[in-house]
Amino acid sequence: MKVLGIAGSPRRGGNTDLLLGEVMRGAASRGAEVKTIVLNALKITPCQHCDACLEKGRCKEMDDMQMVYGEMEDADRLVLASPIQFMGVTAQMKAMIDRCQALWARKYILKQPPLGKGWWRIKFGVVCQA
Repeated sequence: MKVLGIAGSPRRGGNTDLLLGEVMRGAASRGAEVKTIVLNALKITPCQHCDACLEKGRCKEMDDMQMVYGEMEDADRLVLASPIQFMGVTAQMKAMIDRCQALWARKYILKQPPLGKGWWRIKFGVVCQA
């Protein structure tokens, strides 16, 4: 089993990092292969609402989000961790979530598997907000 942790906090070493670290440590102790992505270290362009994903099922923006899509496809479980800022997730996490519009378009507009080859695996998610 592969568990992907996505850290949305811009502040390293804070409560959100500690919480995500414990979740990932617990998964690893049960034999899972774990990987953590720190969104603040990536270059993710905000969604431009150009609708290219509605036609092709892929975002036209070529940035670090392409790597995130691949990691999400390979994962069996997703753990999203973000502090609460202005009654929601951080800007970094929101940008990533908005860019998942391409996955929504694949599934609901183009009727394709949203995560490619891993479409048949049940994806479970955990959201940690500190």
